Amino acid sequence: MKTLAYVAAATLSLMAGIANAQQITDFGDEDRMGAFNLGSLAKLSISGFAYGEYGRYTNQSEGLLNCLYTPDPRGVFGKGISGGPFCQPGPSQTASGPPLNLISLSAGASHEFDSAWKVDAKITTRDRNGSADLYANTVVEKNVAASHPVYGEVRFGTQLSRSWSRSDSFTYPLGISKEWSETGAGYGLLKEAIRYTSAPIEINGSKLVLEGTYATNNINFAHNAYTVLYNEQPPRPKLGEFFAQYANDVNLIELVWQDSRGGLQSSFSKGTLIGDVGNADNLPNYYAPHENVVILQGDHYFSPAWKLTLGAKRSYWSGSMRQCDYVTGIGCYFSNDGFNNDVDNQGHPAKEYDFMGGLSYITGPWIYTAAFVRYNKAYTKTPTEWGQSNTADYFNLGVYRNLPEISQHLQVNAELGYVHFGGFDPAPLAMQNELTNFGTDPRSQTSSVGLSVGILFKF
Repeated sequence: MKTLAYVAAATLSLMAGIANAQQITDFGDEDRMGAFNLGSLAKLSISGFAYGEYGRYTNQSEGLLNCLYTPDPRGVFGKGISGGPFCQPGPSQTASGPPLNLISLSAGASHEFDSAWKVDAKITTRDRNGSADLYANTVVEKNVAASHPVYGEVRFGTQLSRSWSRSDSFTYPLGISKEWSETGAGYGLLKEAIRYTSAPIEINGSKLVLEGTYATNNINFAHNAYTVLYNEQPPRPKLGEFFAQYANDVNLIELVWQDSRGGLQSSFSKGTLIGDVGNADNLPNYYAPHENVVILQGDHYFSPAWKLTLGAKRSYWSGSMRQCDYVTGIGCYFSNDGFNNDVDNQGHPAKEYDFMGGLSYITGPWIYTAAFVRYNKAYTKTPTEWGQSNTADYFNLGVYRNLPEISQHLQVNAELGYVHFGGFDPAPLAMQNELTNFGTDPRSQTSSVGLSVGILFKF
């Protein structure tokens, strides 16, 4: 029981603002390197990880072909448009995807006063295959905070949302990070945010932490705004997020509710909160997009060796119209492809309910896992097939091995995955794009099998 209590209590480190956004770095924290004391002035810390992965997959599409004048990245406008369909599925074959190389580095400094008040600052970078992990954002955390064990913590600056970071945490070591934490509604990177986290509240031997976040970003004018006759200023994106965490000896349960207005819509819940370009085309029925997500997920420890993980997610999108500013001699200077819009460019609201689950078994240096993600049909009235009629089931089996014989910071893994789509339609609405799973296009292939191996070094 002491082991289980330690596991549950460790998750409450959120109060101190040190929760990892990528749970693959959460094993073996007792021998993390990089803590330094500058006398009584400050405590410095440096941590991070490097992860490499290689995989091979069946029915992998070469990509979308014949994308004509109208951008159509999901391949949904195949009917009702002269000259369509656009963006045909490319040829499929058994192939190796590009190797994944992910590197994250965090640096922090803190000082605790005799009064128990503490101030700290943190900066984190993430690099994927030599470029920013999130487009144009190598830095994913850059913030300062003040905290007290009685009054809680206030943190200000660039932060990661709980809707992505905590969902990502639950996916380790289940091997479903991309399939669960990066899909559906919501935003993962908050460029300008302020967050209050309560001190742990004792409830009959259990602990409850409550948290609220408000975030915004700059207004997103069209690239050539000086030539665009806006009839109104583009909306400033605004986001609110509520987070609750309940933990005891055997359970860790978390609830996230995130609601936003004026953000550029997508199904990439890891992406940055960016404003919609607004009514650049002066469309008479333009409205600022609205998006929200509710996530309930948790772990139950049957014993120190066995853990059950379950999660449910409700995604909502208001839908948004396509915007394309035409400039003489240039054509479409920029493009916002819209979301769940029909052939007449009308946005339609949509809701989708998705689920995940997994089982982990830990014995010595070995971890064995089995997990699934279920994407359901979406509820929407759009006459255009955007993927709302499709479903998908993803399954993953994983084997992880810590290598203390070489280093306490080293781990290797192997995973076997399988995805099956419900029909020959665009990918379910909650998927980022057509090629989310193994690069398989569901308009031409119903299933795929993938095998991957990876190595992680944590420092």
